[in-house]
Amino acid sequence: MGFFDTLRRVMTGDLASPAGLPGDHGLGEPWGVGEVGSGADDHTDRPTEGTSEFDRQQWVRKLSHVLDRLPESRGQWADLTVEAAGLGLEPGWVAERQRNAFELLVRRAVADRAVTEAEHRKLEMARELIEMPESEAEAILGAIIGEAESVFGKPVDSDSGAGRSSHAPIGVDPGRV
Repeated sequence: MGFFDTLRRVMTGDLASPAGLPGDHGLGEPWGVGEVGSGADDHTDRPTEGTSEFDRQQWVRKLSHVLDRLPESRGQWADLTVEAAGLGLEPGWVAERQRNAFELLVRRAVADRAVTEAEHRKLEMARELIEMPESEAEAILGAIIGEAESVFGKPVDSDSGAGRSSHAPIGVDPGRV
């Protein structure tokens, strides 16, 4: 009955470990683990396992969803950025995905050869949320409009009226868009 007697003493804390500490406290010390369940064994300096590909894909889907539903989804932007940080997504990777999503928004806006006032506002809001410089957004817009005009064989029109609109996105003349 030696094993069961030892087990009983360990479970009740009557057995001293070789270091002279009670068994329930000294048991994990050789492995650098504190008292189990106390939070002491939660080492914050251990390496992260990284973000899974699934988590990355889900975040990109959420990004697209939030940008597609602007301006109604504007309040979800802060949660999205917090989630990116919580997942440990690299800032460069996030910026590239945001740029790609912005390009897709522009392509959708010019796909019917007419950019509405609402689409102008959506693009400008997306640019501001992404914190994309105006010059970069203008370059994207110009390149995509150039592609669209070469494919359609006609200029892309704007519903915002004649002349320059106060809601024109990223400093572009809505008569040009």
